[in-house]
This record gives sequence, structure tokens and C-alpha cells, in this order.
Amino acid sequence: MIVALMLAAPISIYAAQGGGVNLIQTAEYDIGLDCPVTSALDPAGTTLWILMDNCFGYHNSLRAYNVADGTQVDVDDYADALVSLDEPYVDLFITPMGFTPAGDLSIRYNDPETYQSFNVLIPLASGGEVITQTSATYDALLAEYSDYPEFSVYSPDHSQVVVAGGTSFHVVDVQAETEIVEIPVEGGTDYALASFSANGEHLDVIHFNNPDDMSDFSSTLLIYSLPDGPLLQQYPVPSSAVWVSPDEAYAAVQLFSSNVTDLSELVVINLETGLASPASNLLEEPAPVTTCLNSGNDVSDIGYMTSGYLSLTSLYWLPDSSGITLSLSYNGEGAEGAGSSCIFNYSRLRTYTVETAG
Repeated sequence: MIVALMLAAPISIYAAQGGGVNLIQTAEYDIGLDCPVTSALDPAGTTLWILMDNCFGYHNSLRAYNVADGTQVDVDDYADALVSLDEPYVDLFITPMGFTPAGDLSIRYNDPETYQSFNVLIPLASGGEVITQTSATYDALLAEYSDYPEFSVYSPDHSQVVVAGGTSFHVVDVQAETEIVEIPVEGGTDYALASFSANGEHLDVIHFNNPDDMSDFSSTLLIYSLPDGPLLQQYPVPSSAVWVSPDEAYAAVQLFSSNVTDLSELVVINLETGLASPASNLLEEPAPVTTCLNSGNDVSDIGYMTSGYLSLTSLYWLPDSSGITLSLSYNGEGAEGAGSSCIFNYSRLRTYTVETAG
């Protein structure tokens, strides 16, 4: 399922007109030479907490940024408590970071060898020490439903998880370790993706329309009500990378080519009309590197070039559906030589407003 998401390519969409939507970039902020791994927007929608590493899977730390102006908030980076994340892979597709109902920060990851799940709880609201929780019975429950439980996706508050069985999605209460509902998927789950709505009350399922046709990457968004599971709505979407707005009027969609370094664009679709905003490019043009950003050394005579590739590591709608904030990683792009390194680029925090057109 993850590979299918990364290879998603756009189909034709219509630019905004009457009944459409405008996507307006309002700011882009430099957030440094580390790389965002994943993030969580606080429930108020004012602060984006980003898990950063050194771009190569080590030296994890937390940073917080004001969404309104991009300034970094002075908070503990919890680097000492996050050493356990140096080896495991934190999968951004499982919603690995979220604010619990109690207001604490939760990070989920799996051991790459045993697939045991871990939950790091950072007590932002409750106080005390950072703890790491495990549950053998929880892992066993998920394994009953899926051959690949490590790909199970969490709700924004980490109170629920959706597990892909062969023919159904199983929504599970994380604390109670019980199934809430089973949602059958026509044709099976091999060509379907599931995630939770912003409030955790709906399950959003993306189903690939024609998985046997490699030239057709169109999908269908199906919205199910929780906890009972009836189908509420379904909409056509041009890609499988979809984030539905909290009011469910819009969907942010990332468009790809078969080579993700060639095309990565963001559009917003009015789900009722099917009309889309003009696309916002998530890449940039390759450019000469004249100065190493980490050292200030002049390298203008060497011929270094940036690739222009930035990977989207998180996207959040504001709680009132009026805008979007997202993080982009430069993936540690640089060069090594003569015992020193030269970093070419930096990571970004970008914000948008979303407005009805015409």
C-alpha cells in the first residue's frame, strides 16, 4: 500500500472557477538544517510540533513552531528521551505523532526486526517523565487482523487505530484493545488506504479505481461514520494522497508523477463540485550552490547544484478549515569532501489559506 501511495500520478483536474476553491500560499519559513520526520498540530491549531532528525535517522529532537508567523517556540527538545528513535524507522504514513485526549504528545513506532510496537509519551500537559509503553496483547490483537500490523494507521489523538485485513479494515480502540467496527472493502484492501478524520469520528478510505491499469491513478474517497461504520459519502479524487478538511468540504491532494522528483504539487478540491484550485509546486528549480549553509564556505567555483527536490513530511488543515500548514524536508542534500561537509539546502514550514472561488 505504501508503494502505491508513493507512485500515485495525477489525472486531469479542472482549475477553480464558480464553485471552486483557491489555494493561496501565505508564507514559507526556514526551519533549519535538520530534517522533519513527522509532526503533530496542537488541537488549537496554533503550534506545529515537529520531530526532527539529522536527516540520516539519528539525533532526534522535538521543535515547536508558531503557525501564524513561523517563529520557533522555546520548549524542551526532549533529545535525551528520544534516543530510542535512532534505530527504528518512524513511518510517517501511520500518523505516528499526535496529541492524546489528555494533551500529551504520543509517538508511535515499530521495531524493524520484531515489528513490536512502541508508544513514547511526552507529558506536555500532565507533567512528569517521558515513558515508553509496550503491550504484547495489543500487538497480538493487531496481528490477528493483519499480516502487516506495522502499517496500521492511528487517529490524530492516537485513541484509535485502523488495521488492514485482507478484505476489511478493522477499527480498534487502542486503550481497550477491542475492535470497534469492521468495514468491508470491495475487492480487498490491497489497493485501498485508510485514515481517520480530524475529529476521529469518520474513517476516510481511498480506493484505487483501476489498479490493473498503470496509466490510471484515479481514486475514490469513501467516508464512513464511526463507530457503526455506515458509508456517508463518496467522491472522485485525482490521487491517493488525500487530506480531508475538518468540515469535509475540501480535500488537499498531493499530485505525483511516476518519478516523485519530477512532479510534486498540492491542490485543494471542492468535494461537492469536484473543482480544484490551481496547483502549488512543492518542488523548486535546481540552483547553483554558492555557499555551504552549515559552514559559510564559498563553493561557487565547484559547480554544486541543488536538486530542487523537497519531500512532504506532514500536512495539516487548520481546525476551522481555513488554511493548511505543511513541512518539507530537504533530505540532507549536500556533499562530503576533505573531512568536511557542505549542506546545500534547508527544511521548510509552509502555510496556505483556502478560499472559495467565485
